Amino acid sequence: MIYQIAKWVAIVSIVSIFISLLTGVVVRYLFSTNLGWVTEIPNLFFPWLTMGAIVAAAAKNEHIGIELLVEKLPRFPQRAVTLCVNVIALVAFSTMAYHGLNVVDIAGGQRFPITRLGMSWAYWSVVAGFAGLALVALLNIVLILVGGEVQADPQVSQGEEGI
Repeated sequence: MIYQIAKWVAIVSIVSIFISLLTGVVVRYLFSTNLGWVTEIPNLFFPWLTMGAIVAAAAKNEHIGIELLVEKLPRFPQRAVTLCVNVIALVAFSTMAYHGLNVVDIAGGQRFPITRLGMSWAYWSVVAGFAGLALVALLNIVLILVGGEVQADPQVSQGEEGI
């Protein structure tokens, strides 16, 4: 479910950016005028696109990682290392989400000049993204502790077997 939500956030964001920029180009060439709000839409949606893609990748175990040494370990130490990494990730991402609330609060009074939308709307992506990453780490911890597999195998090729 986390993957689906993050994926759709990214899809809606990139489509919104594309439509706004396409509209700006069409209006500029057909009517020789400029739509000011077109330049503000990417500023609002690009952070959501970025964080949506990051959370979706983490939920599918497709993030960047160097697992050469961990893969060589026996099962128990491998699970211990994975548990430690996920505990560290949970603490780090939770902390970043919490402190992101301060940024949202600071940016809350600032508005884009044309749309008058609050700049905090874009900063909420940081809070939501890091909260999503913390949730993925928490779910991984629970899976490790109950003896299940951490995440599905990545969908992308790793190393030379993909060549």
